[in-house]
Amino acid sequence: MKLERPAERFDEIYGIYEAAFPDDERRTYDRQKEILQEGKCSFRVIEKDGKILAFLEYWNLNSCIFIEYLATVPGMRNKGYGKRLVEECLEEARECGKPVFLEIEPVTESEPMTGRRSRFYKRIGFCQNAFPYQQPPLKEGDSFKNLLIMSYGIQLEEKQFRGYRQEIYSKVYGVEE
Repeated sequence: MKLERPAERFDEIYGIYEAAFPDDERRTYDRQKEILQEGKCSFRVIEKDGKILAFLEYWNLNSCIFIEYLATVPGMRNKGYGKRLVEECLEEARECGKPVFLEIEPVTESEPMTGRRSRFYKRIGFCQNAFPYQQPPLKEGDSFKNLLIMSYGIQLEEKQFRGYRQEIYSKVYGVEE
């Protein structure tokens, strides 16, 4: 379900966000709250008994939909909540005719979760693209991070992604190429 007023549930969402992502993969509390209050991104949530169990944060940009975060409360993982949230977002993308992108870490043997995430998104229909991609810093003191771009339903060449990357960098990260 789309969360209509996420700012009212910010502390709850941020607690899940903070537990799910390491420091270098998240914004500061104040910056994330500012983005939410400005209505720059949207949230889909799964709730039970008035508590958020999982959320998906995404940006409905002019050219595409960019999935930024997907997180589930520990103890509630592997119940299909993440898949359901991504599929709801994909349905919204189909309705507006936009491609969908997300970032993942490169798959490594030393971090088994990277392979699980990649397989999860591939089962839903995302393609891992072969070109290099760097996520801009999320906060002061962070550096660019080498990640991979996944696109829903179609594999892209780097030149096909450039325009989307420019908008993602500008709107999501506040960085001009």
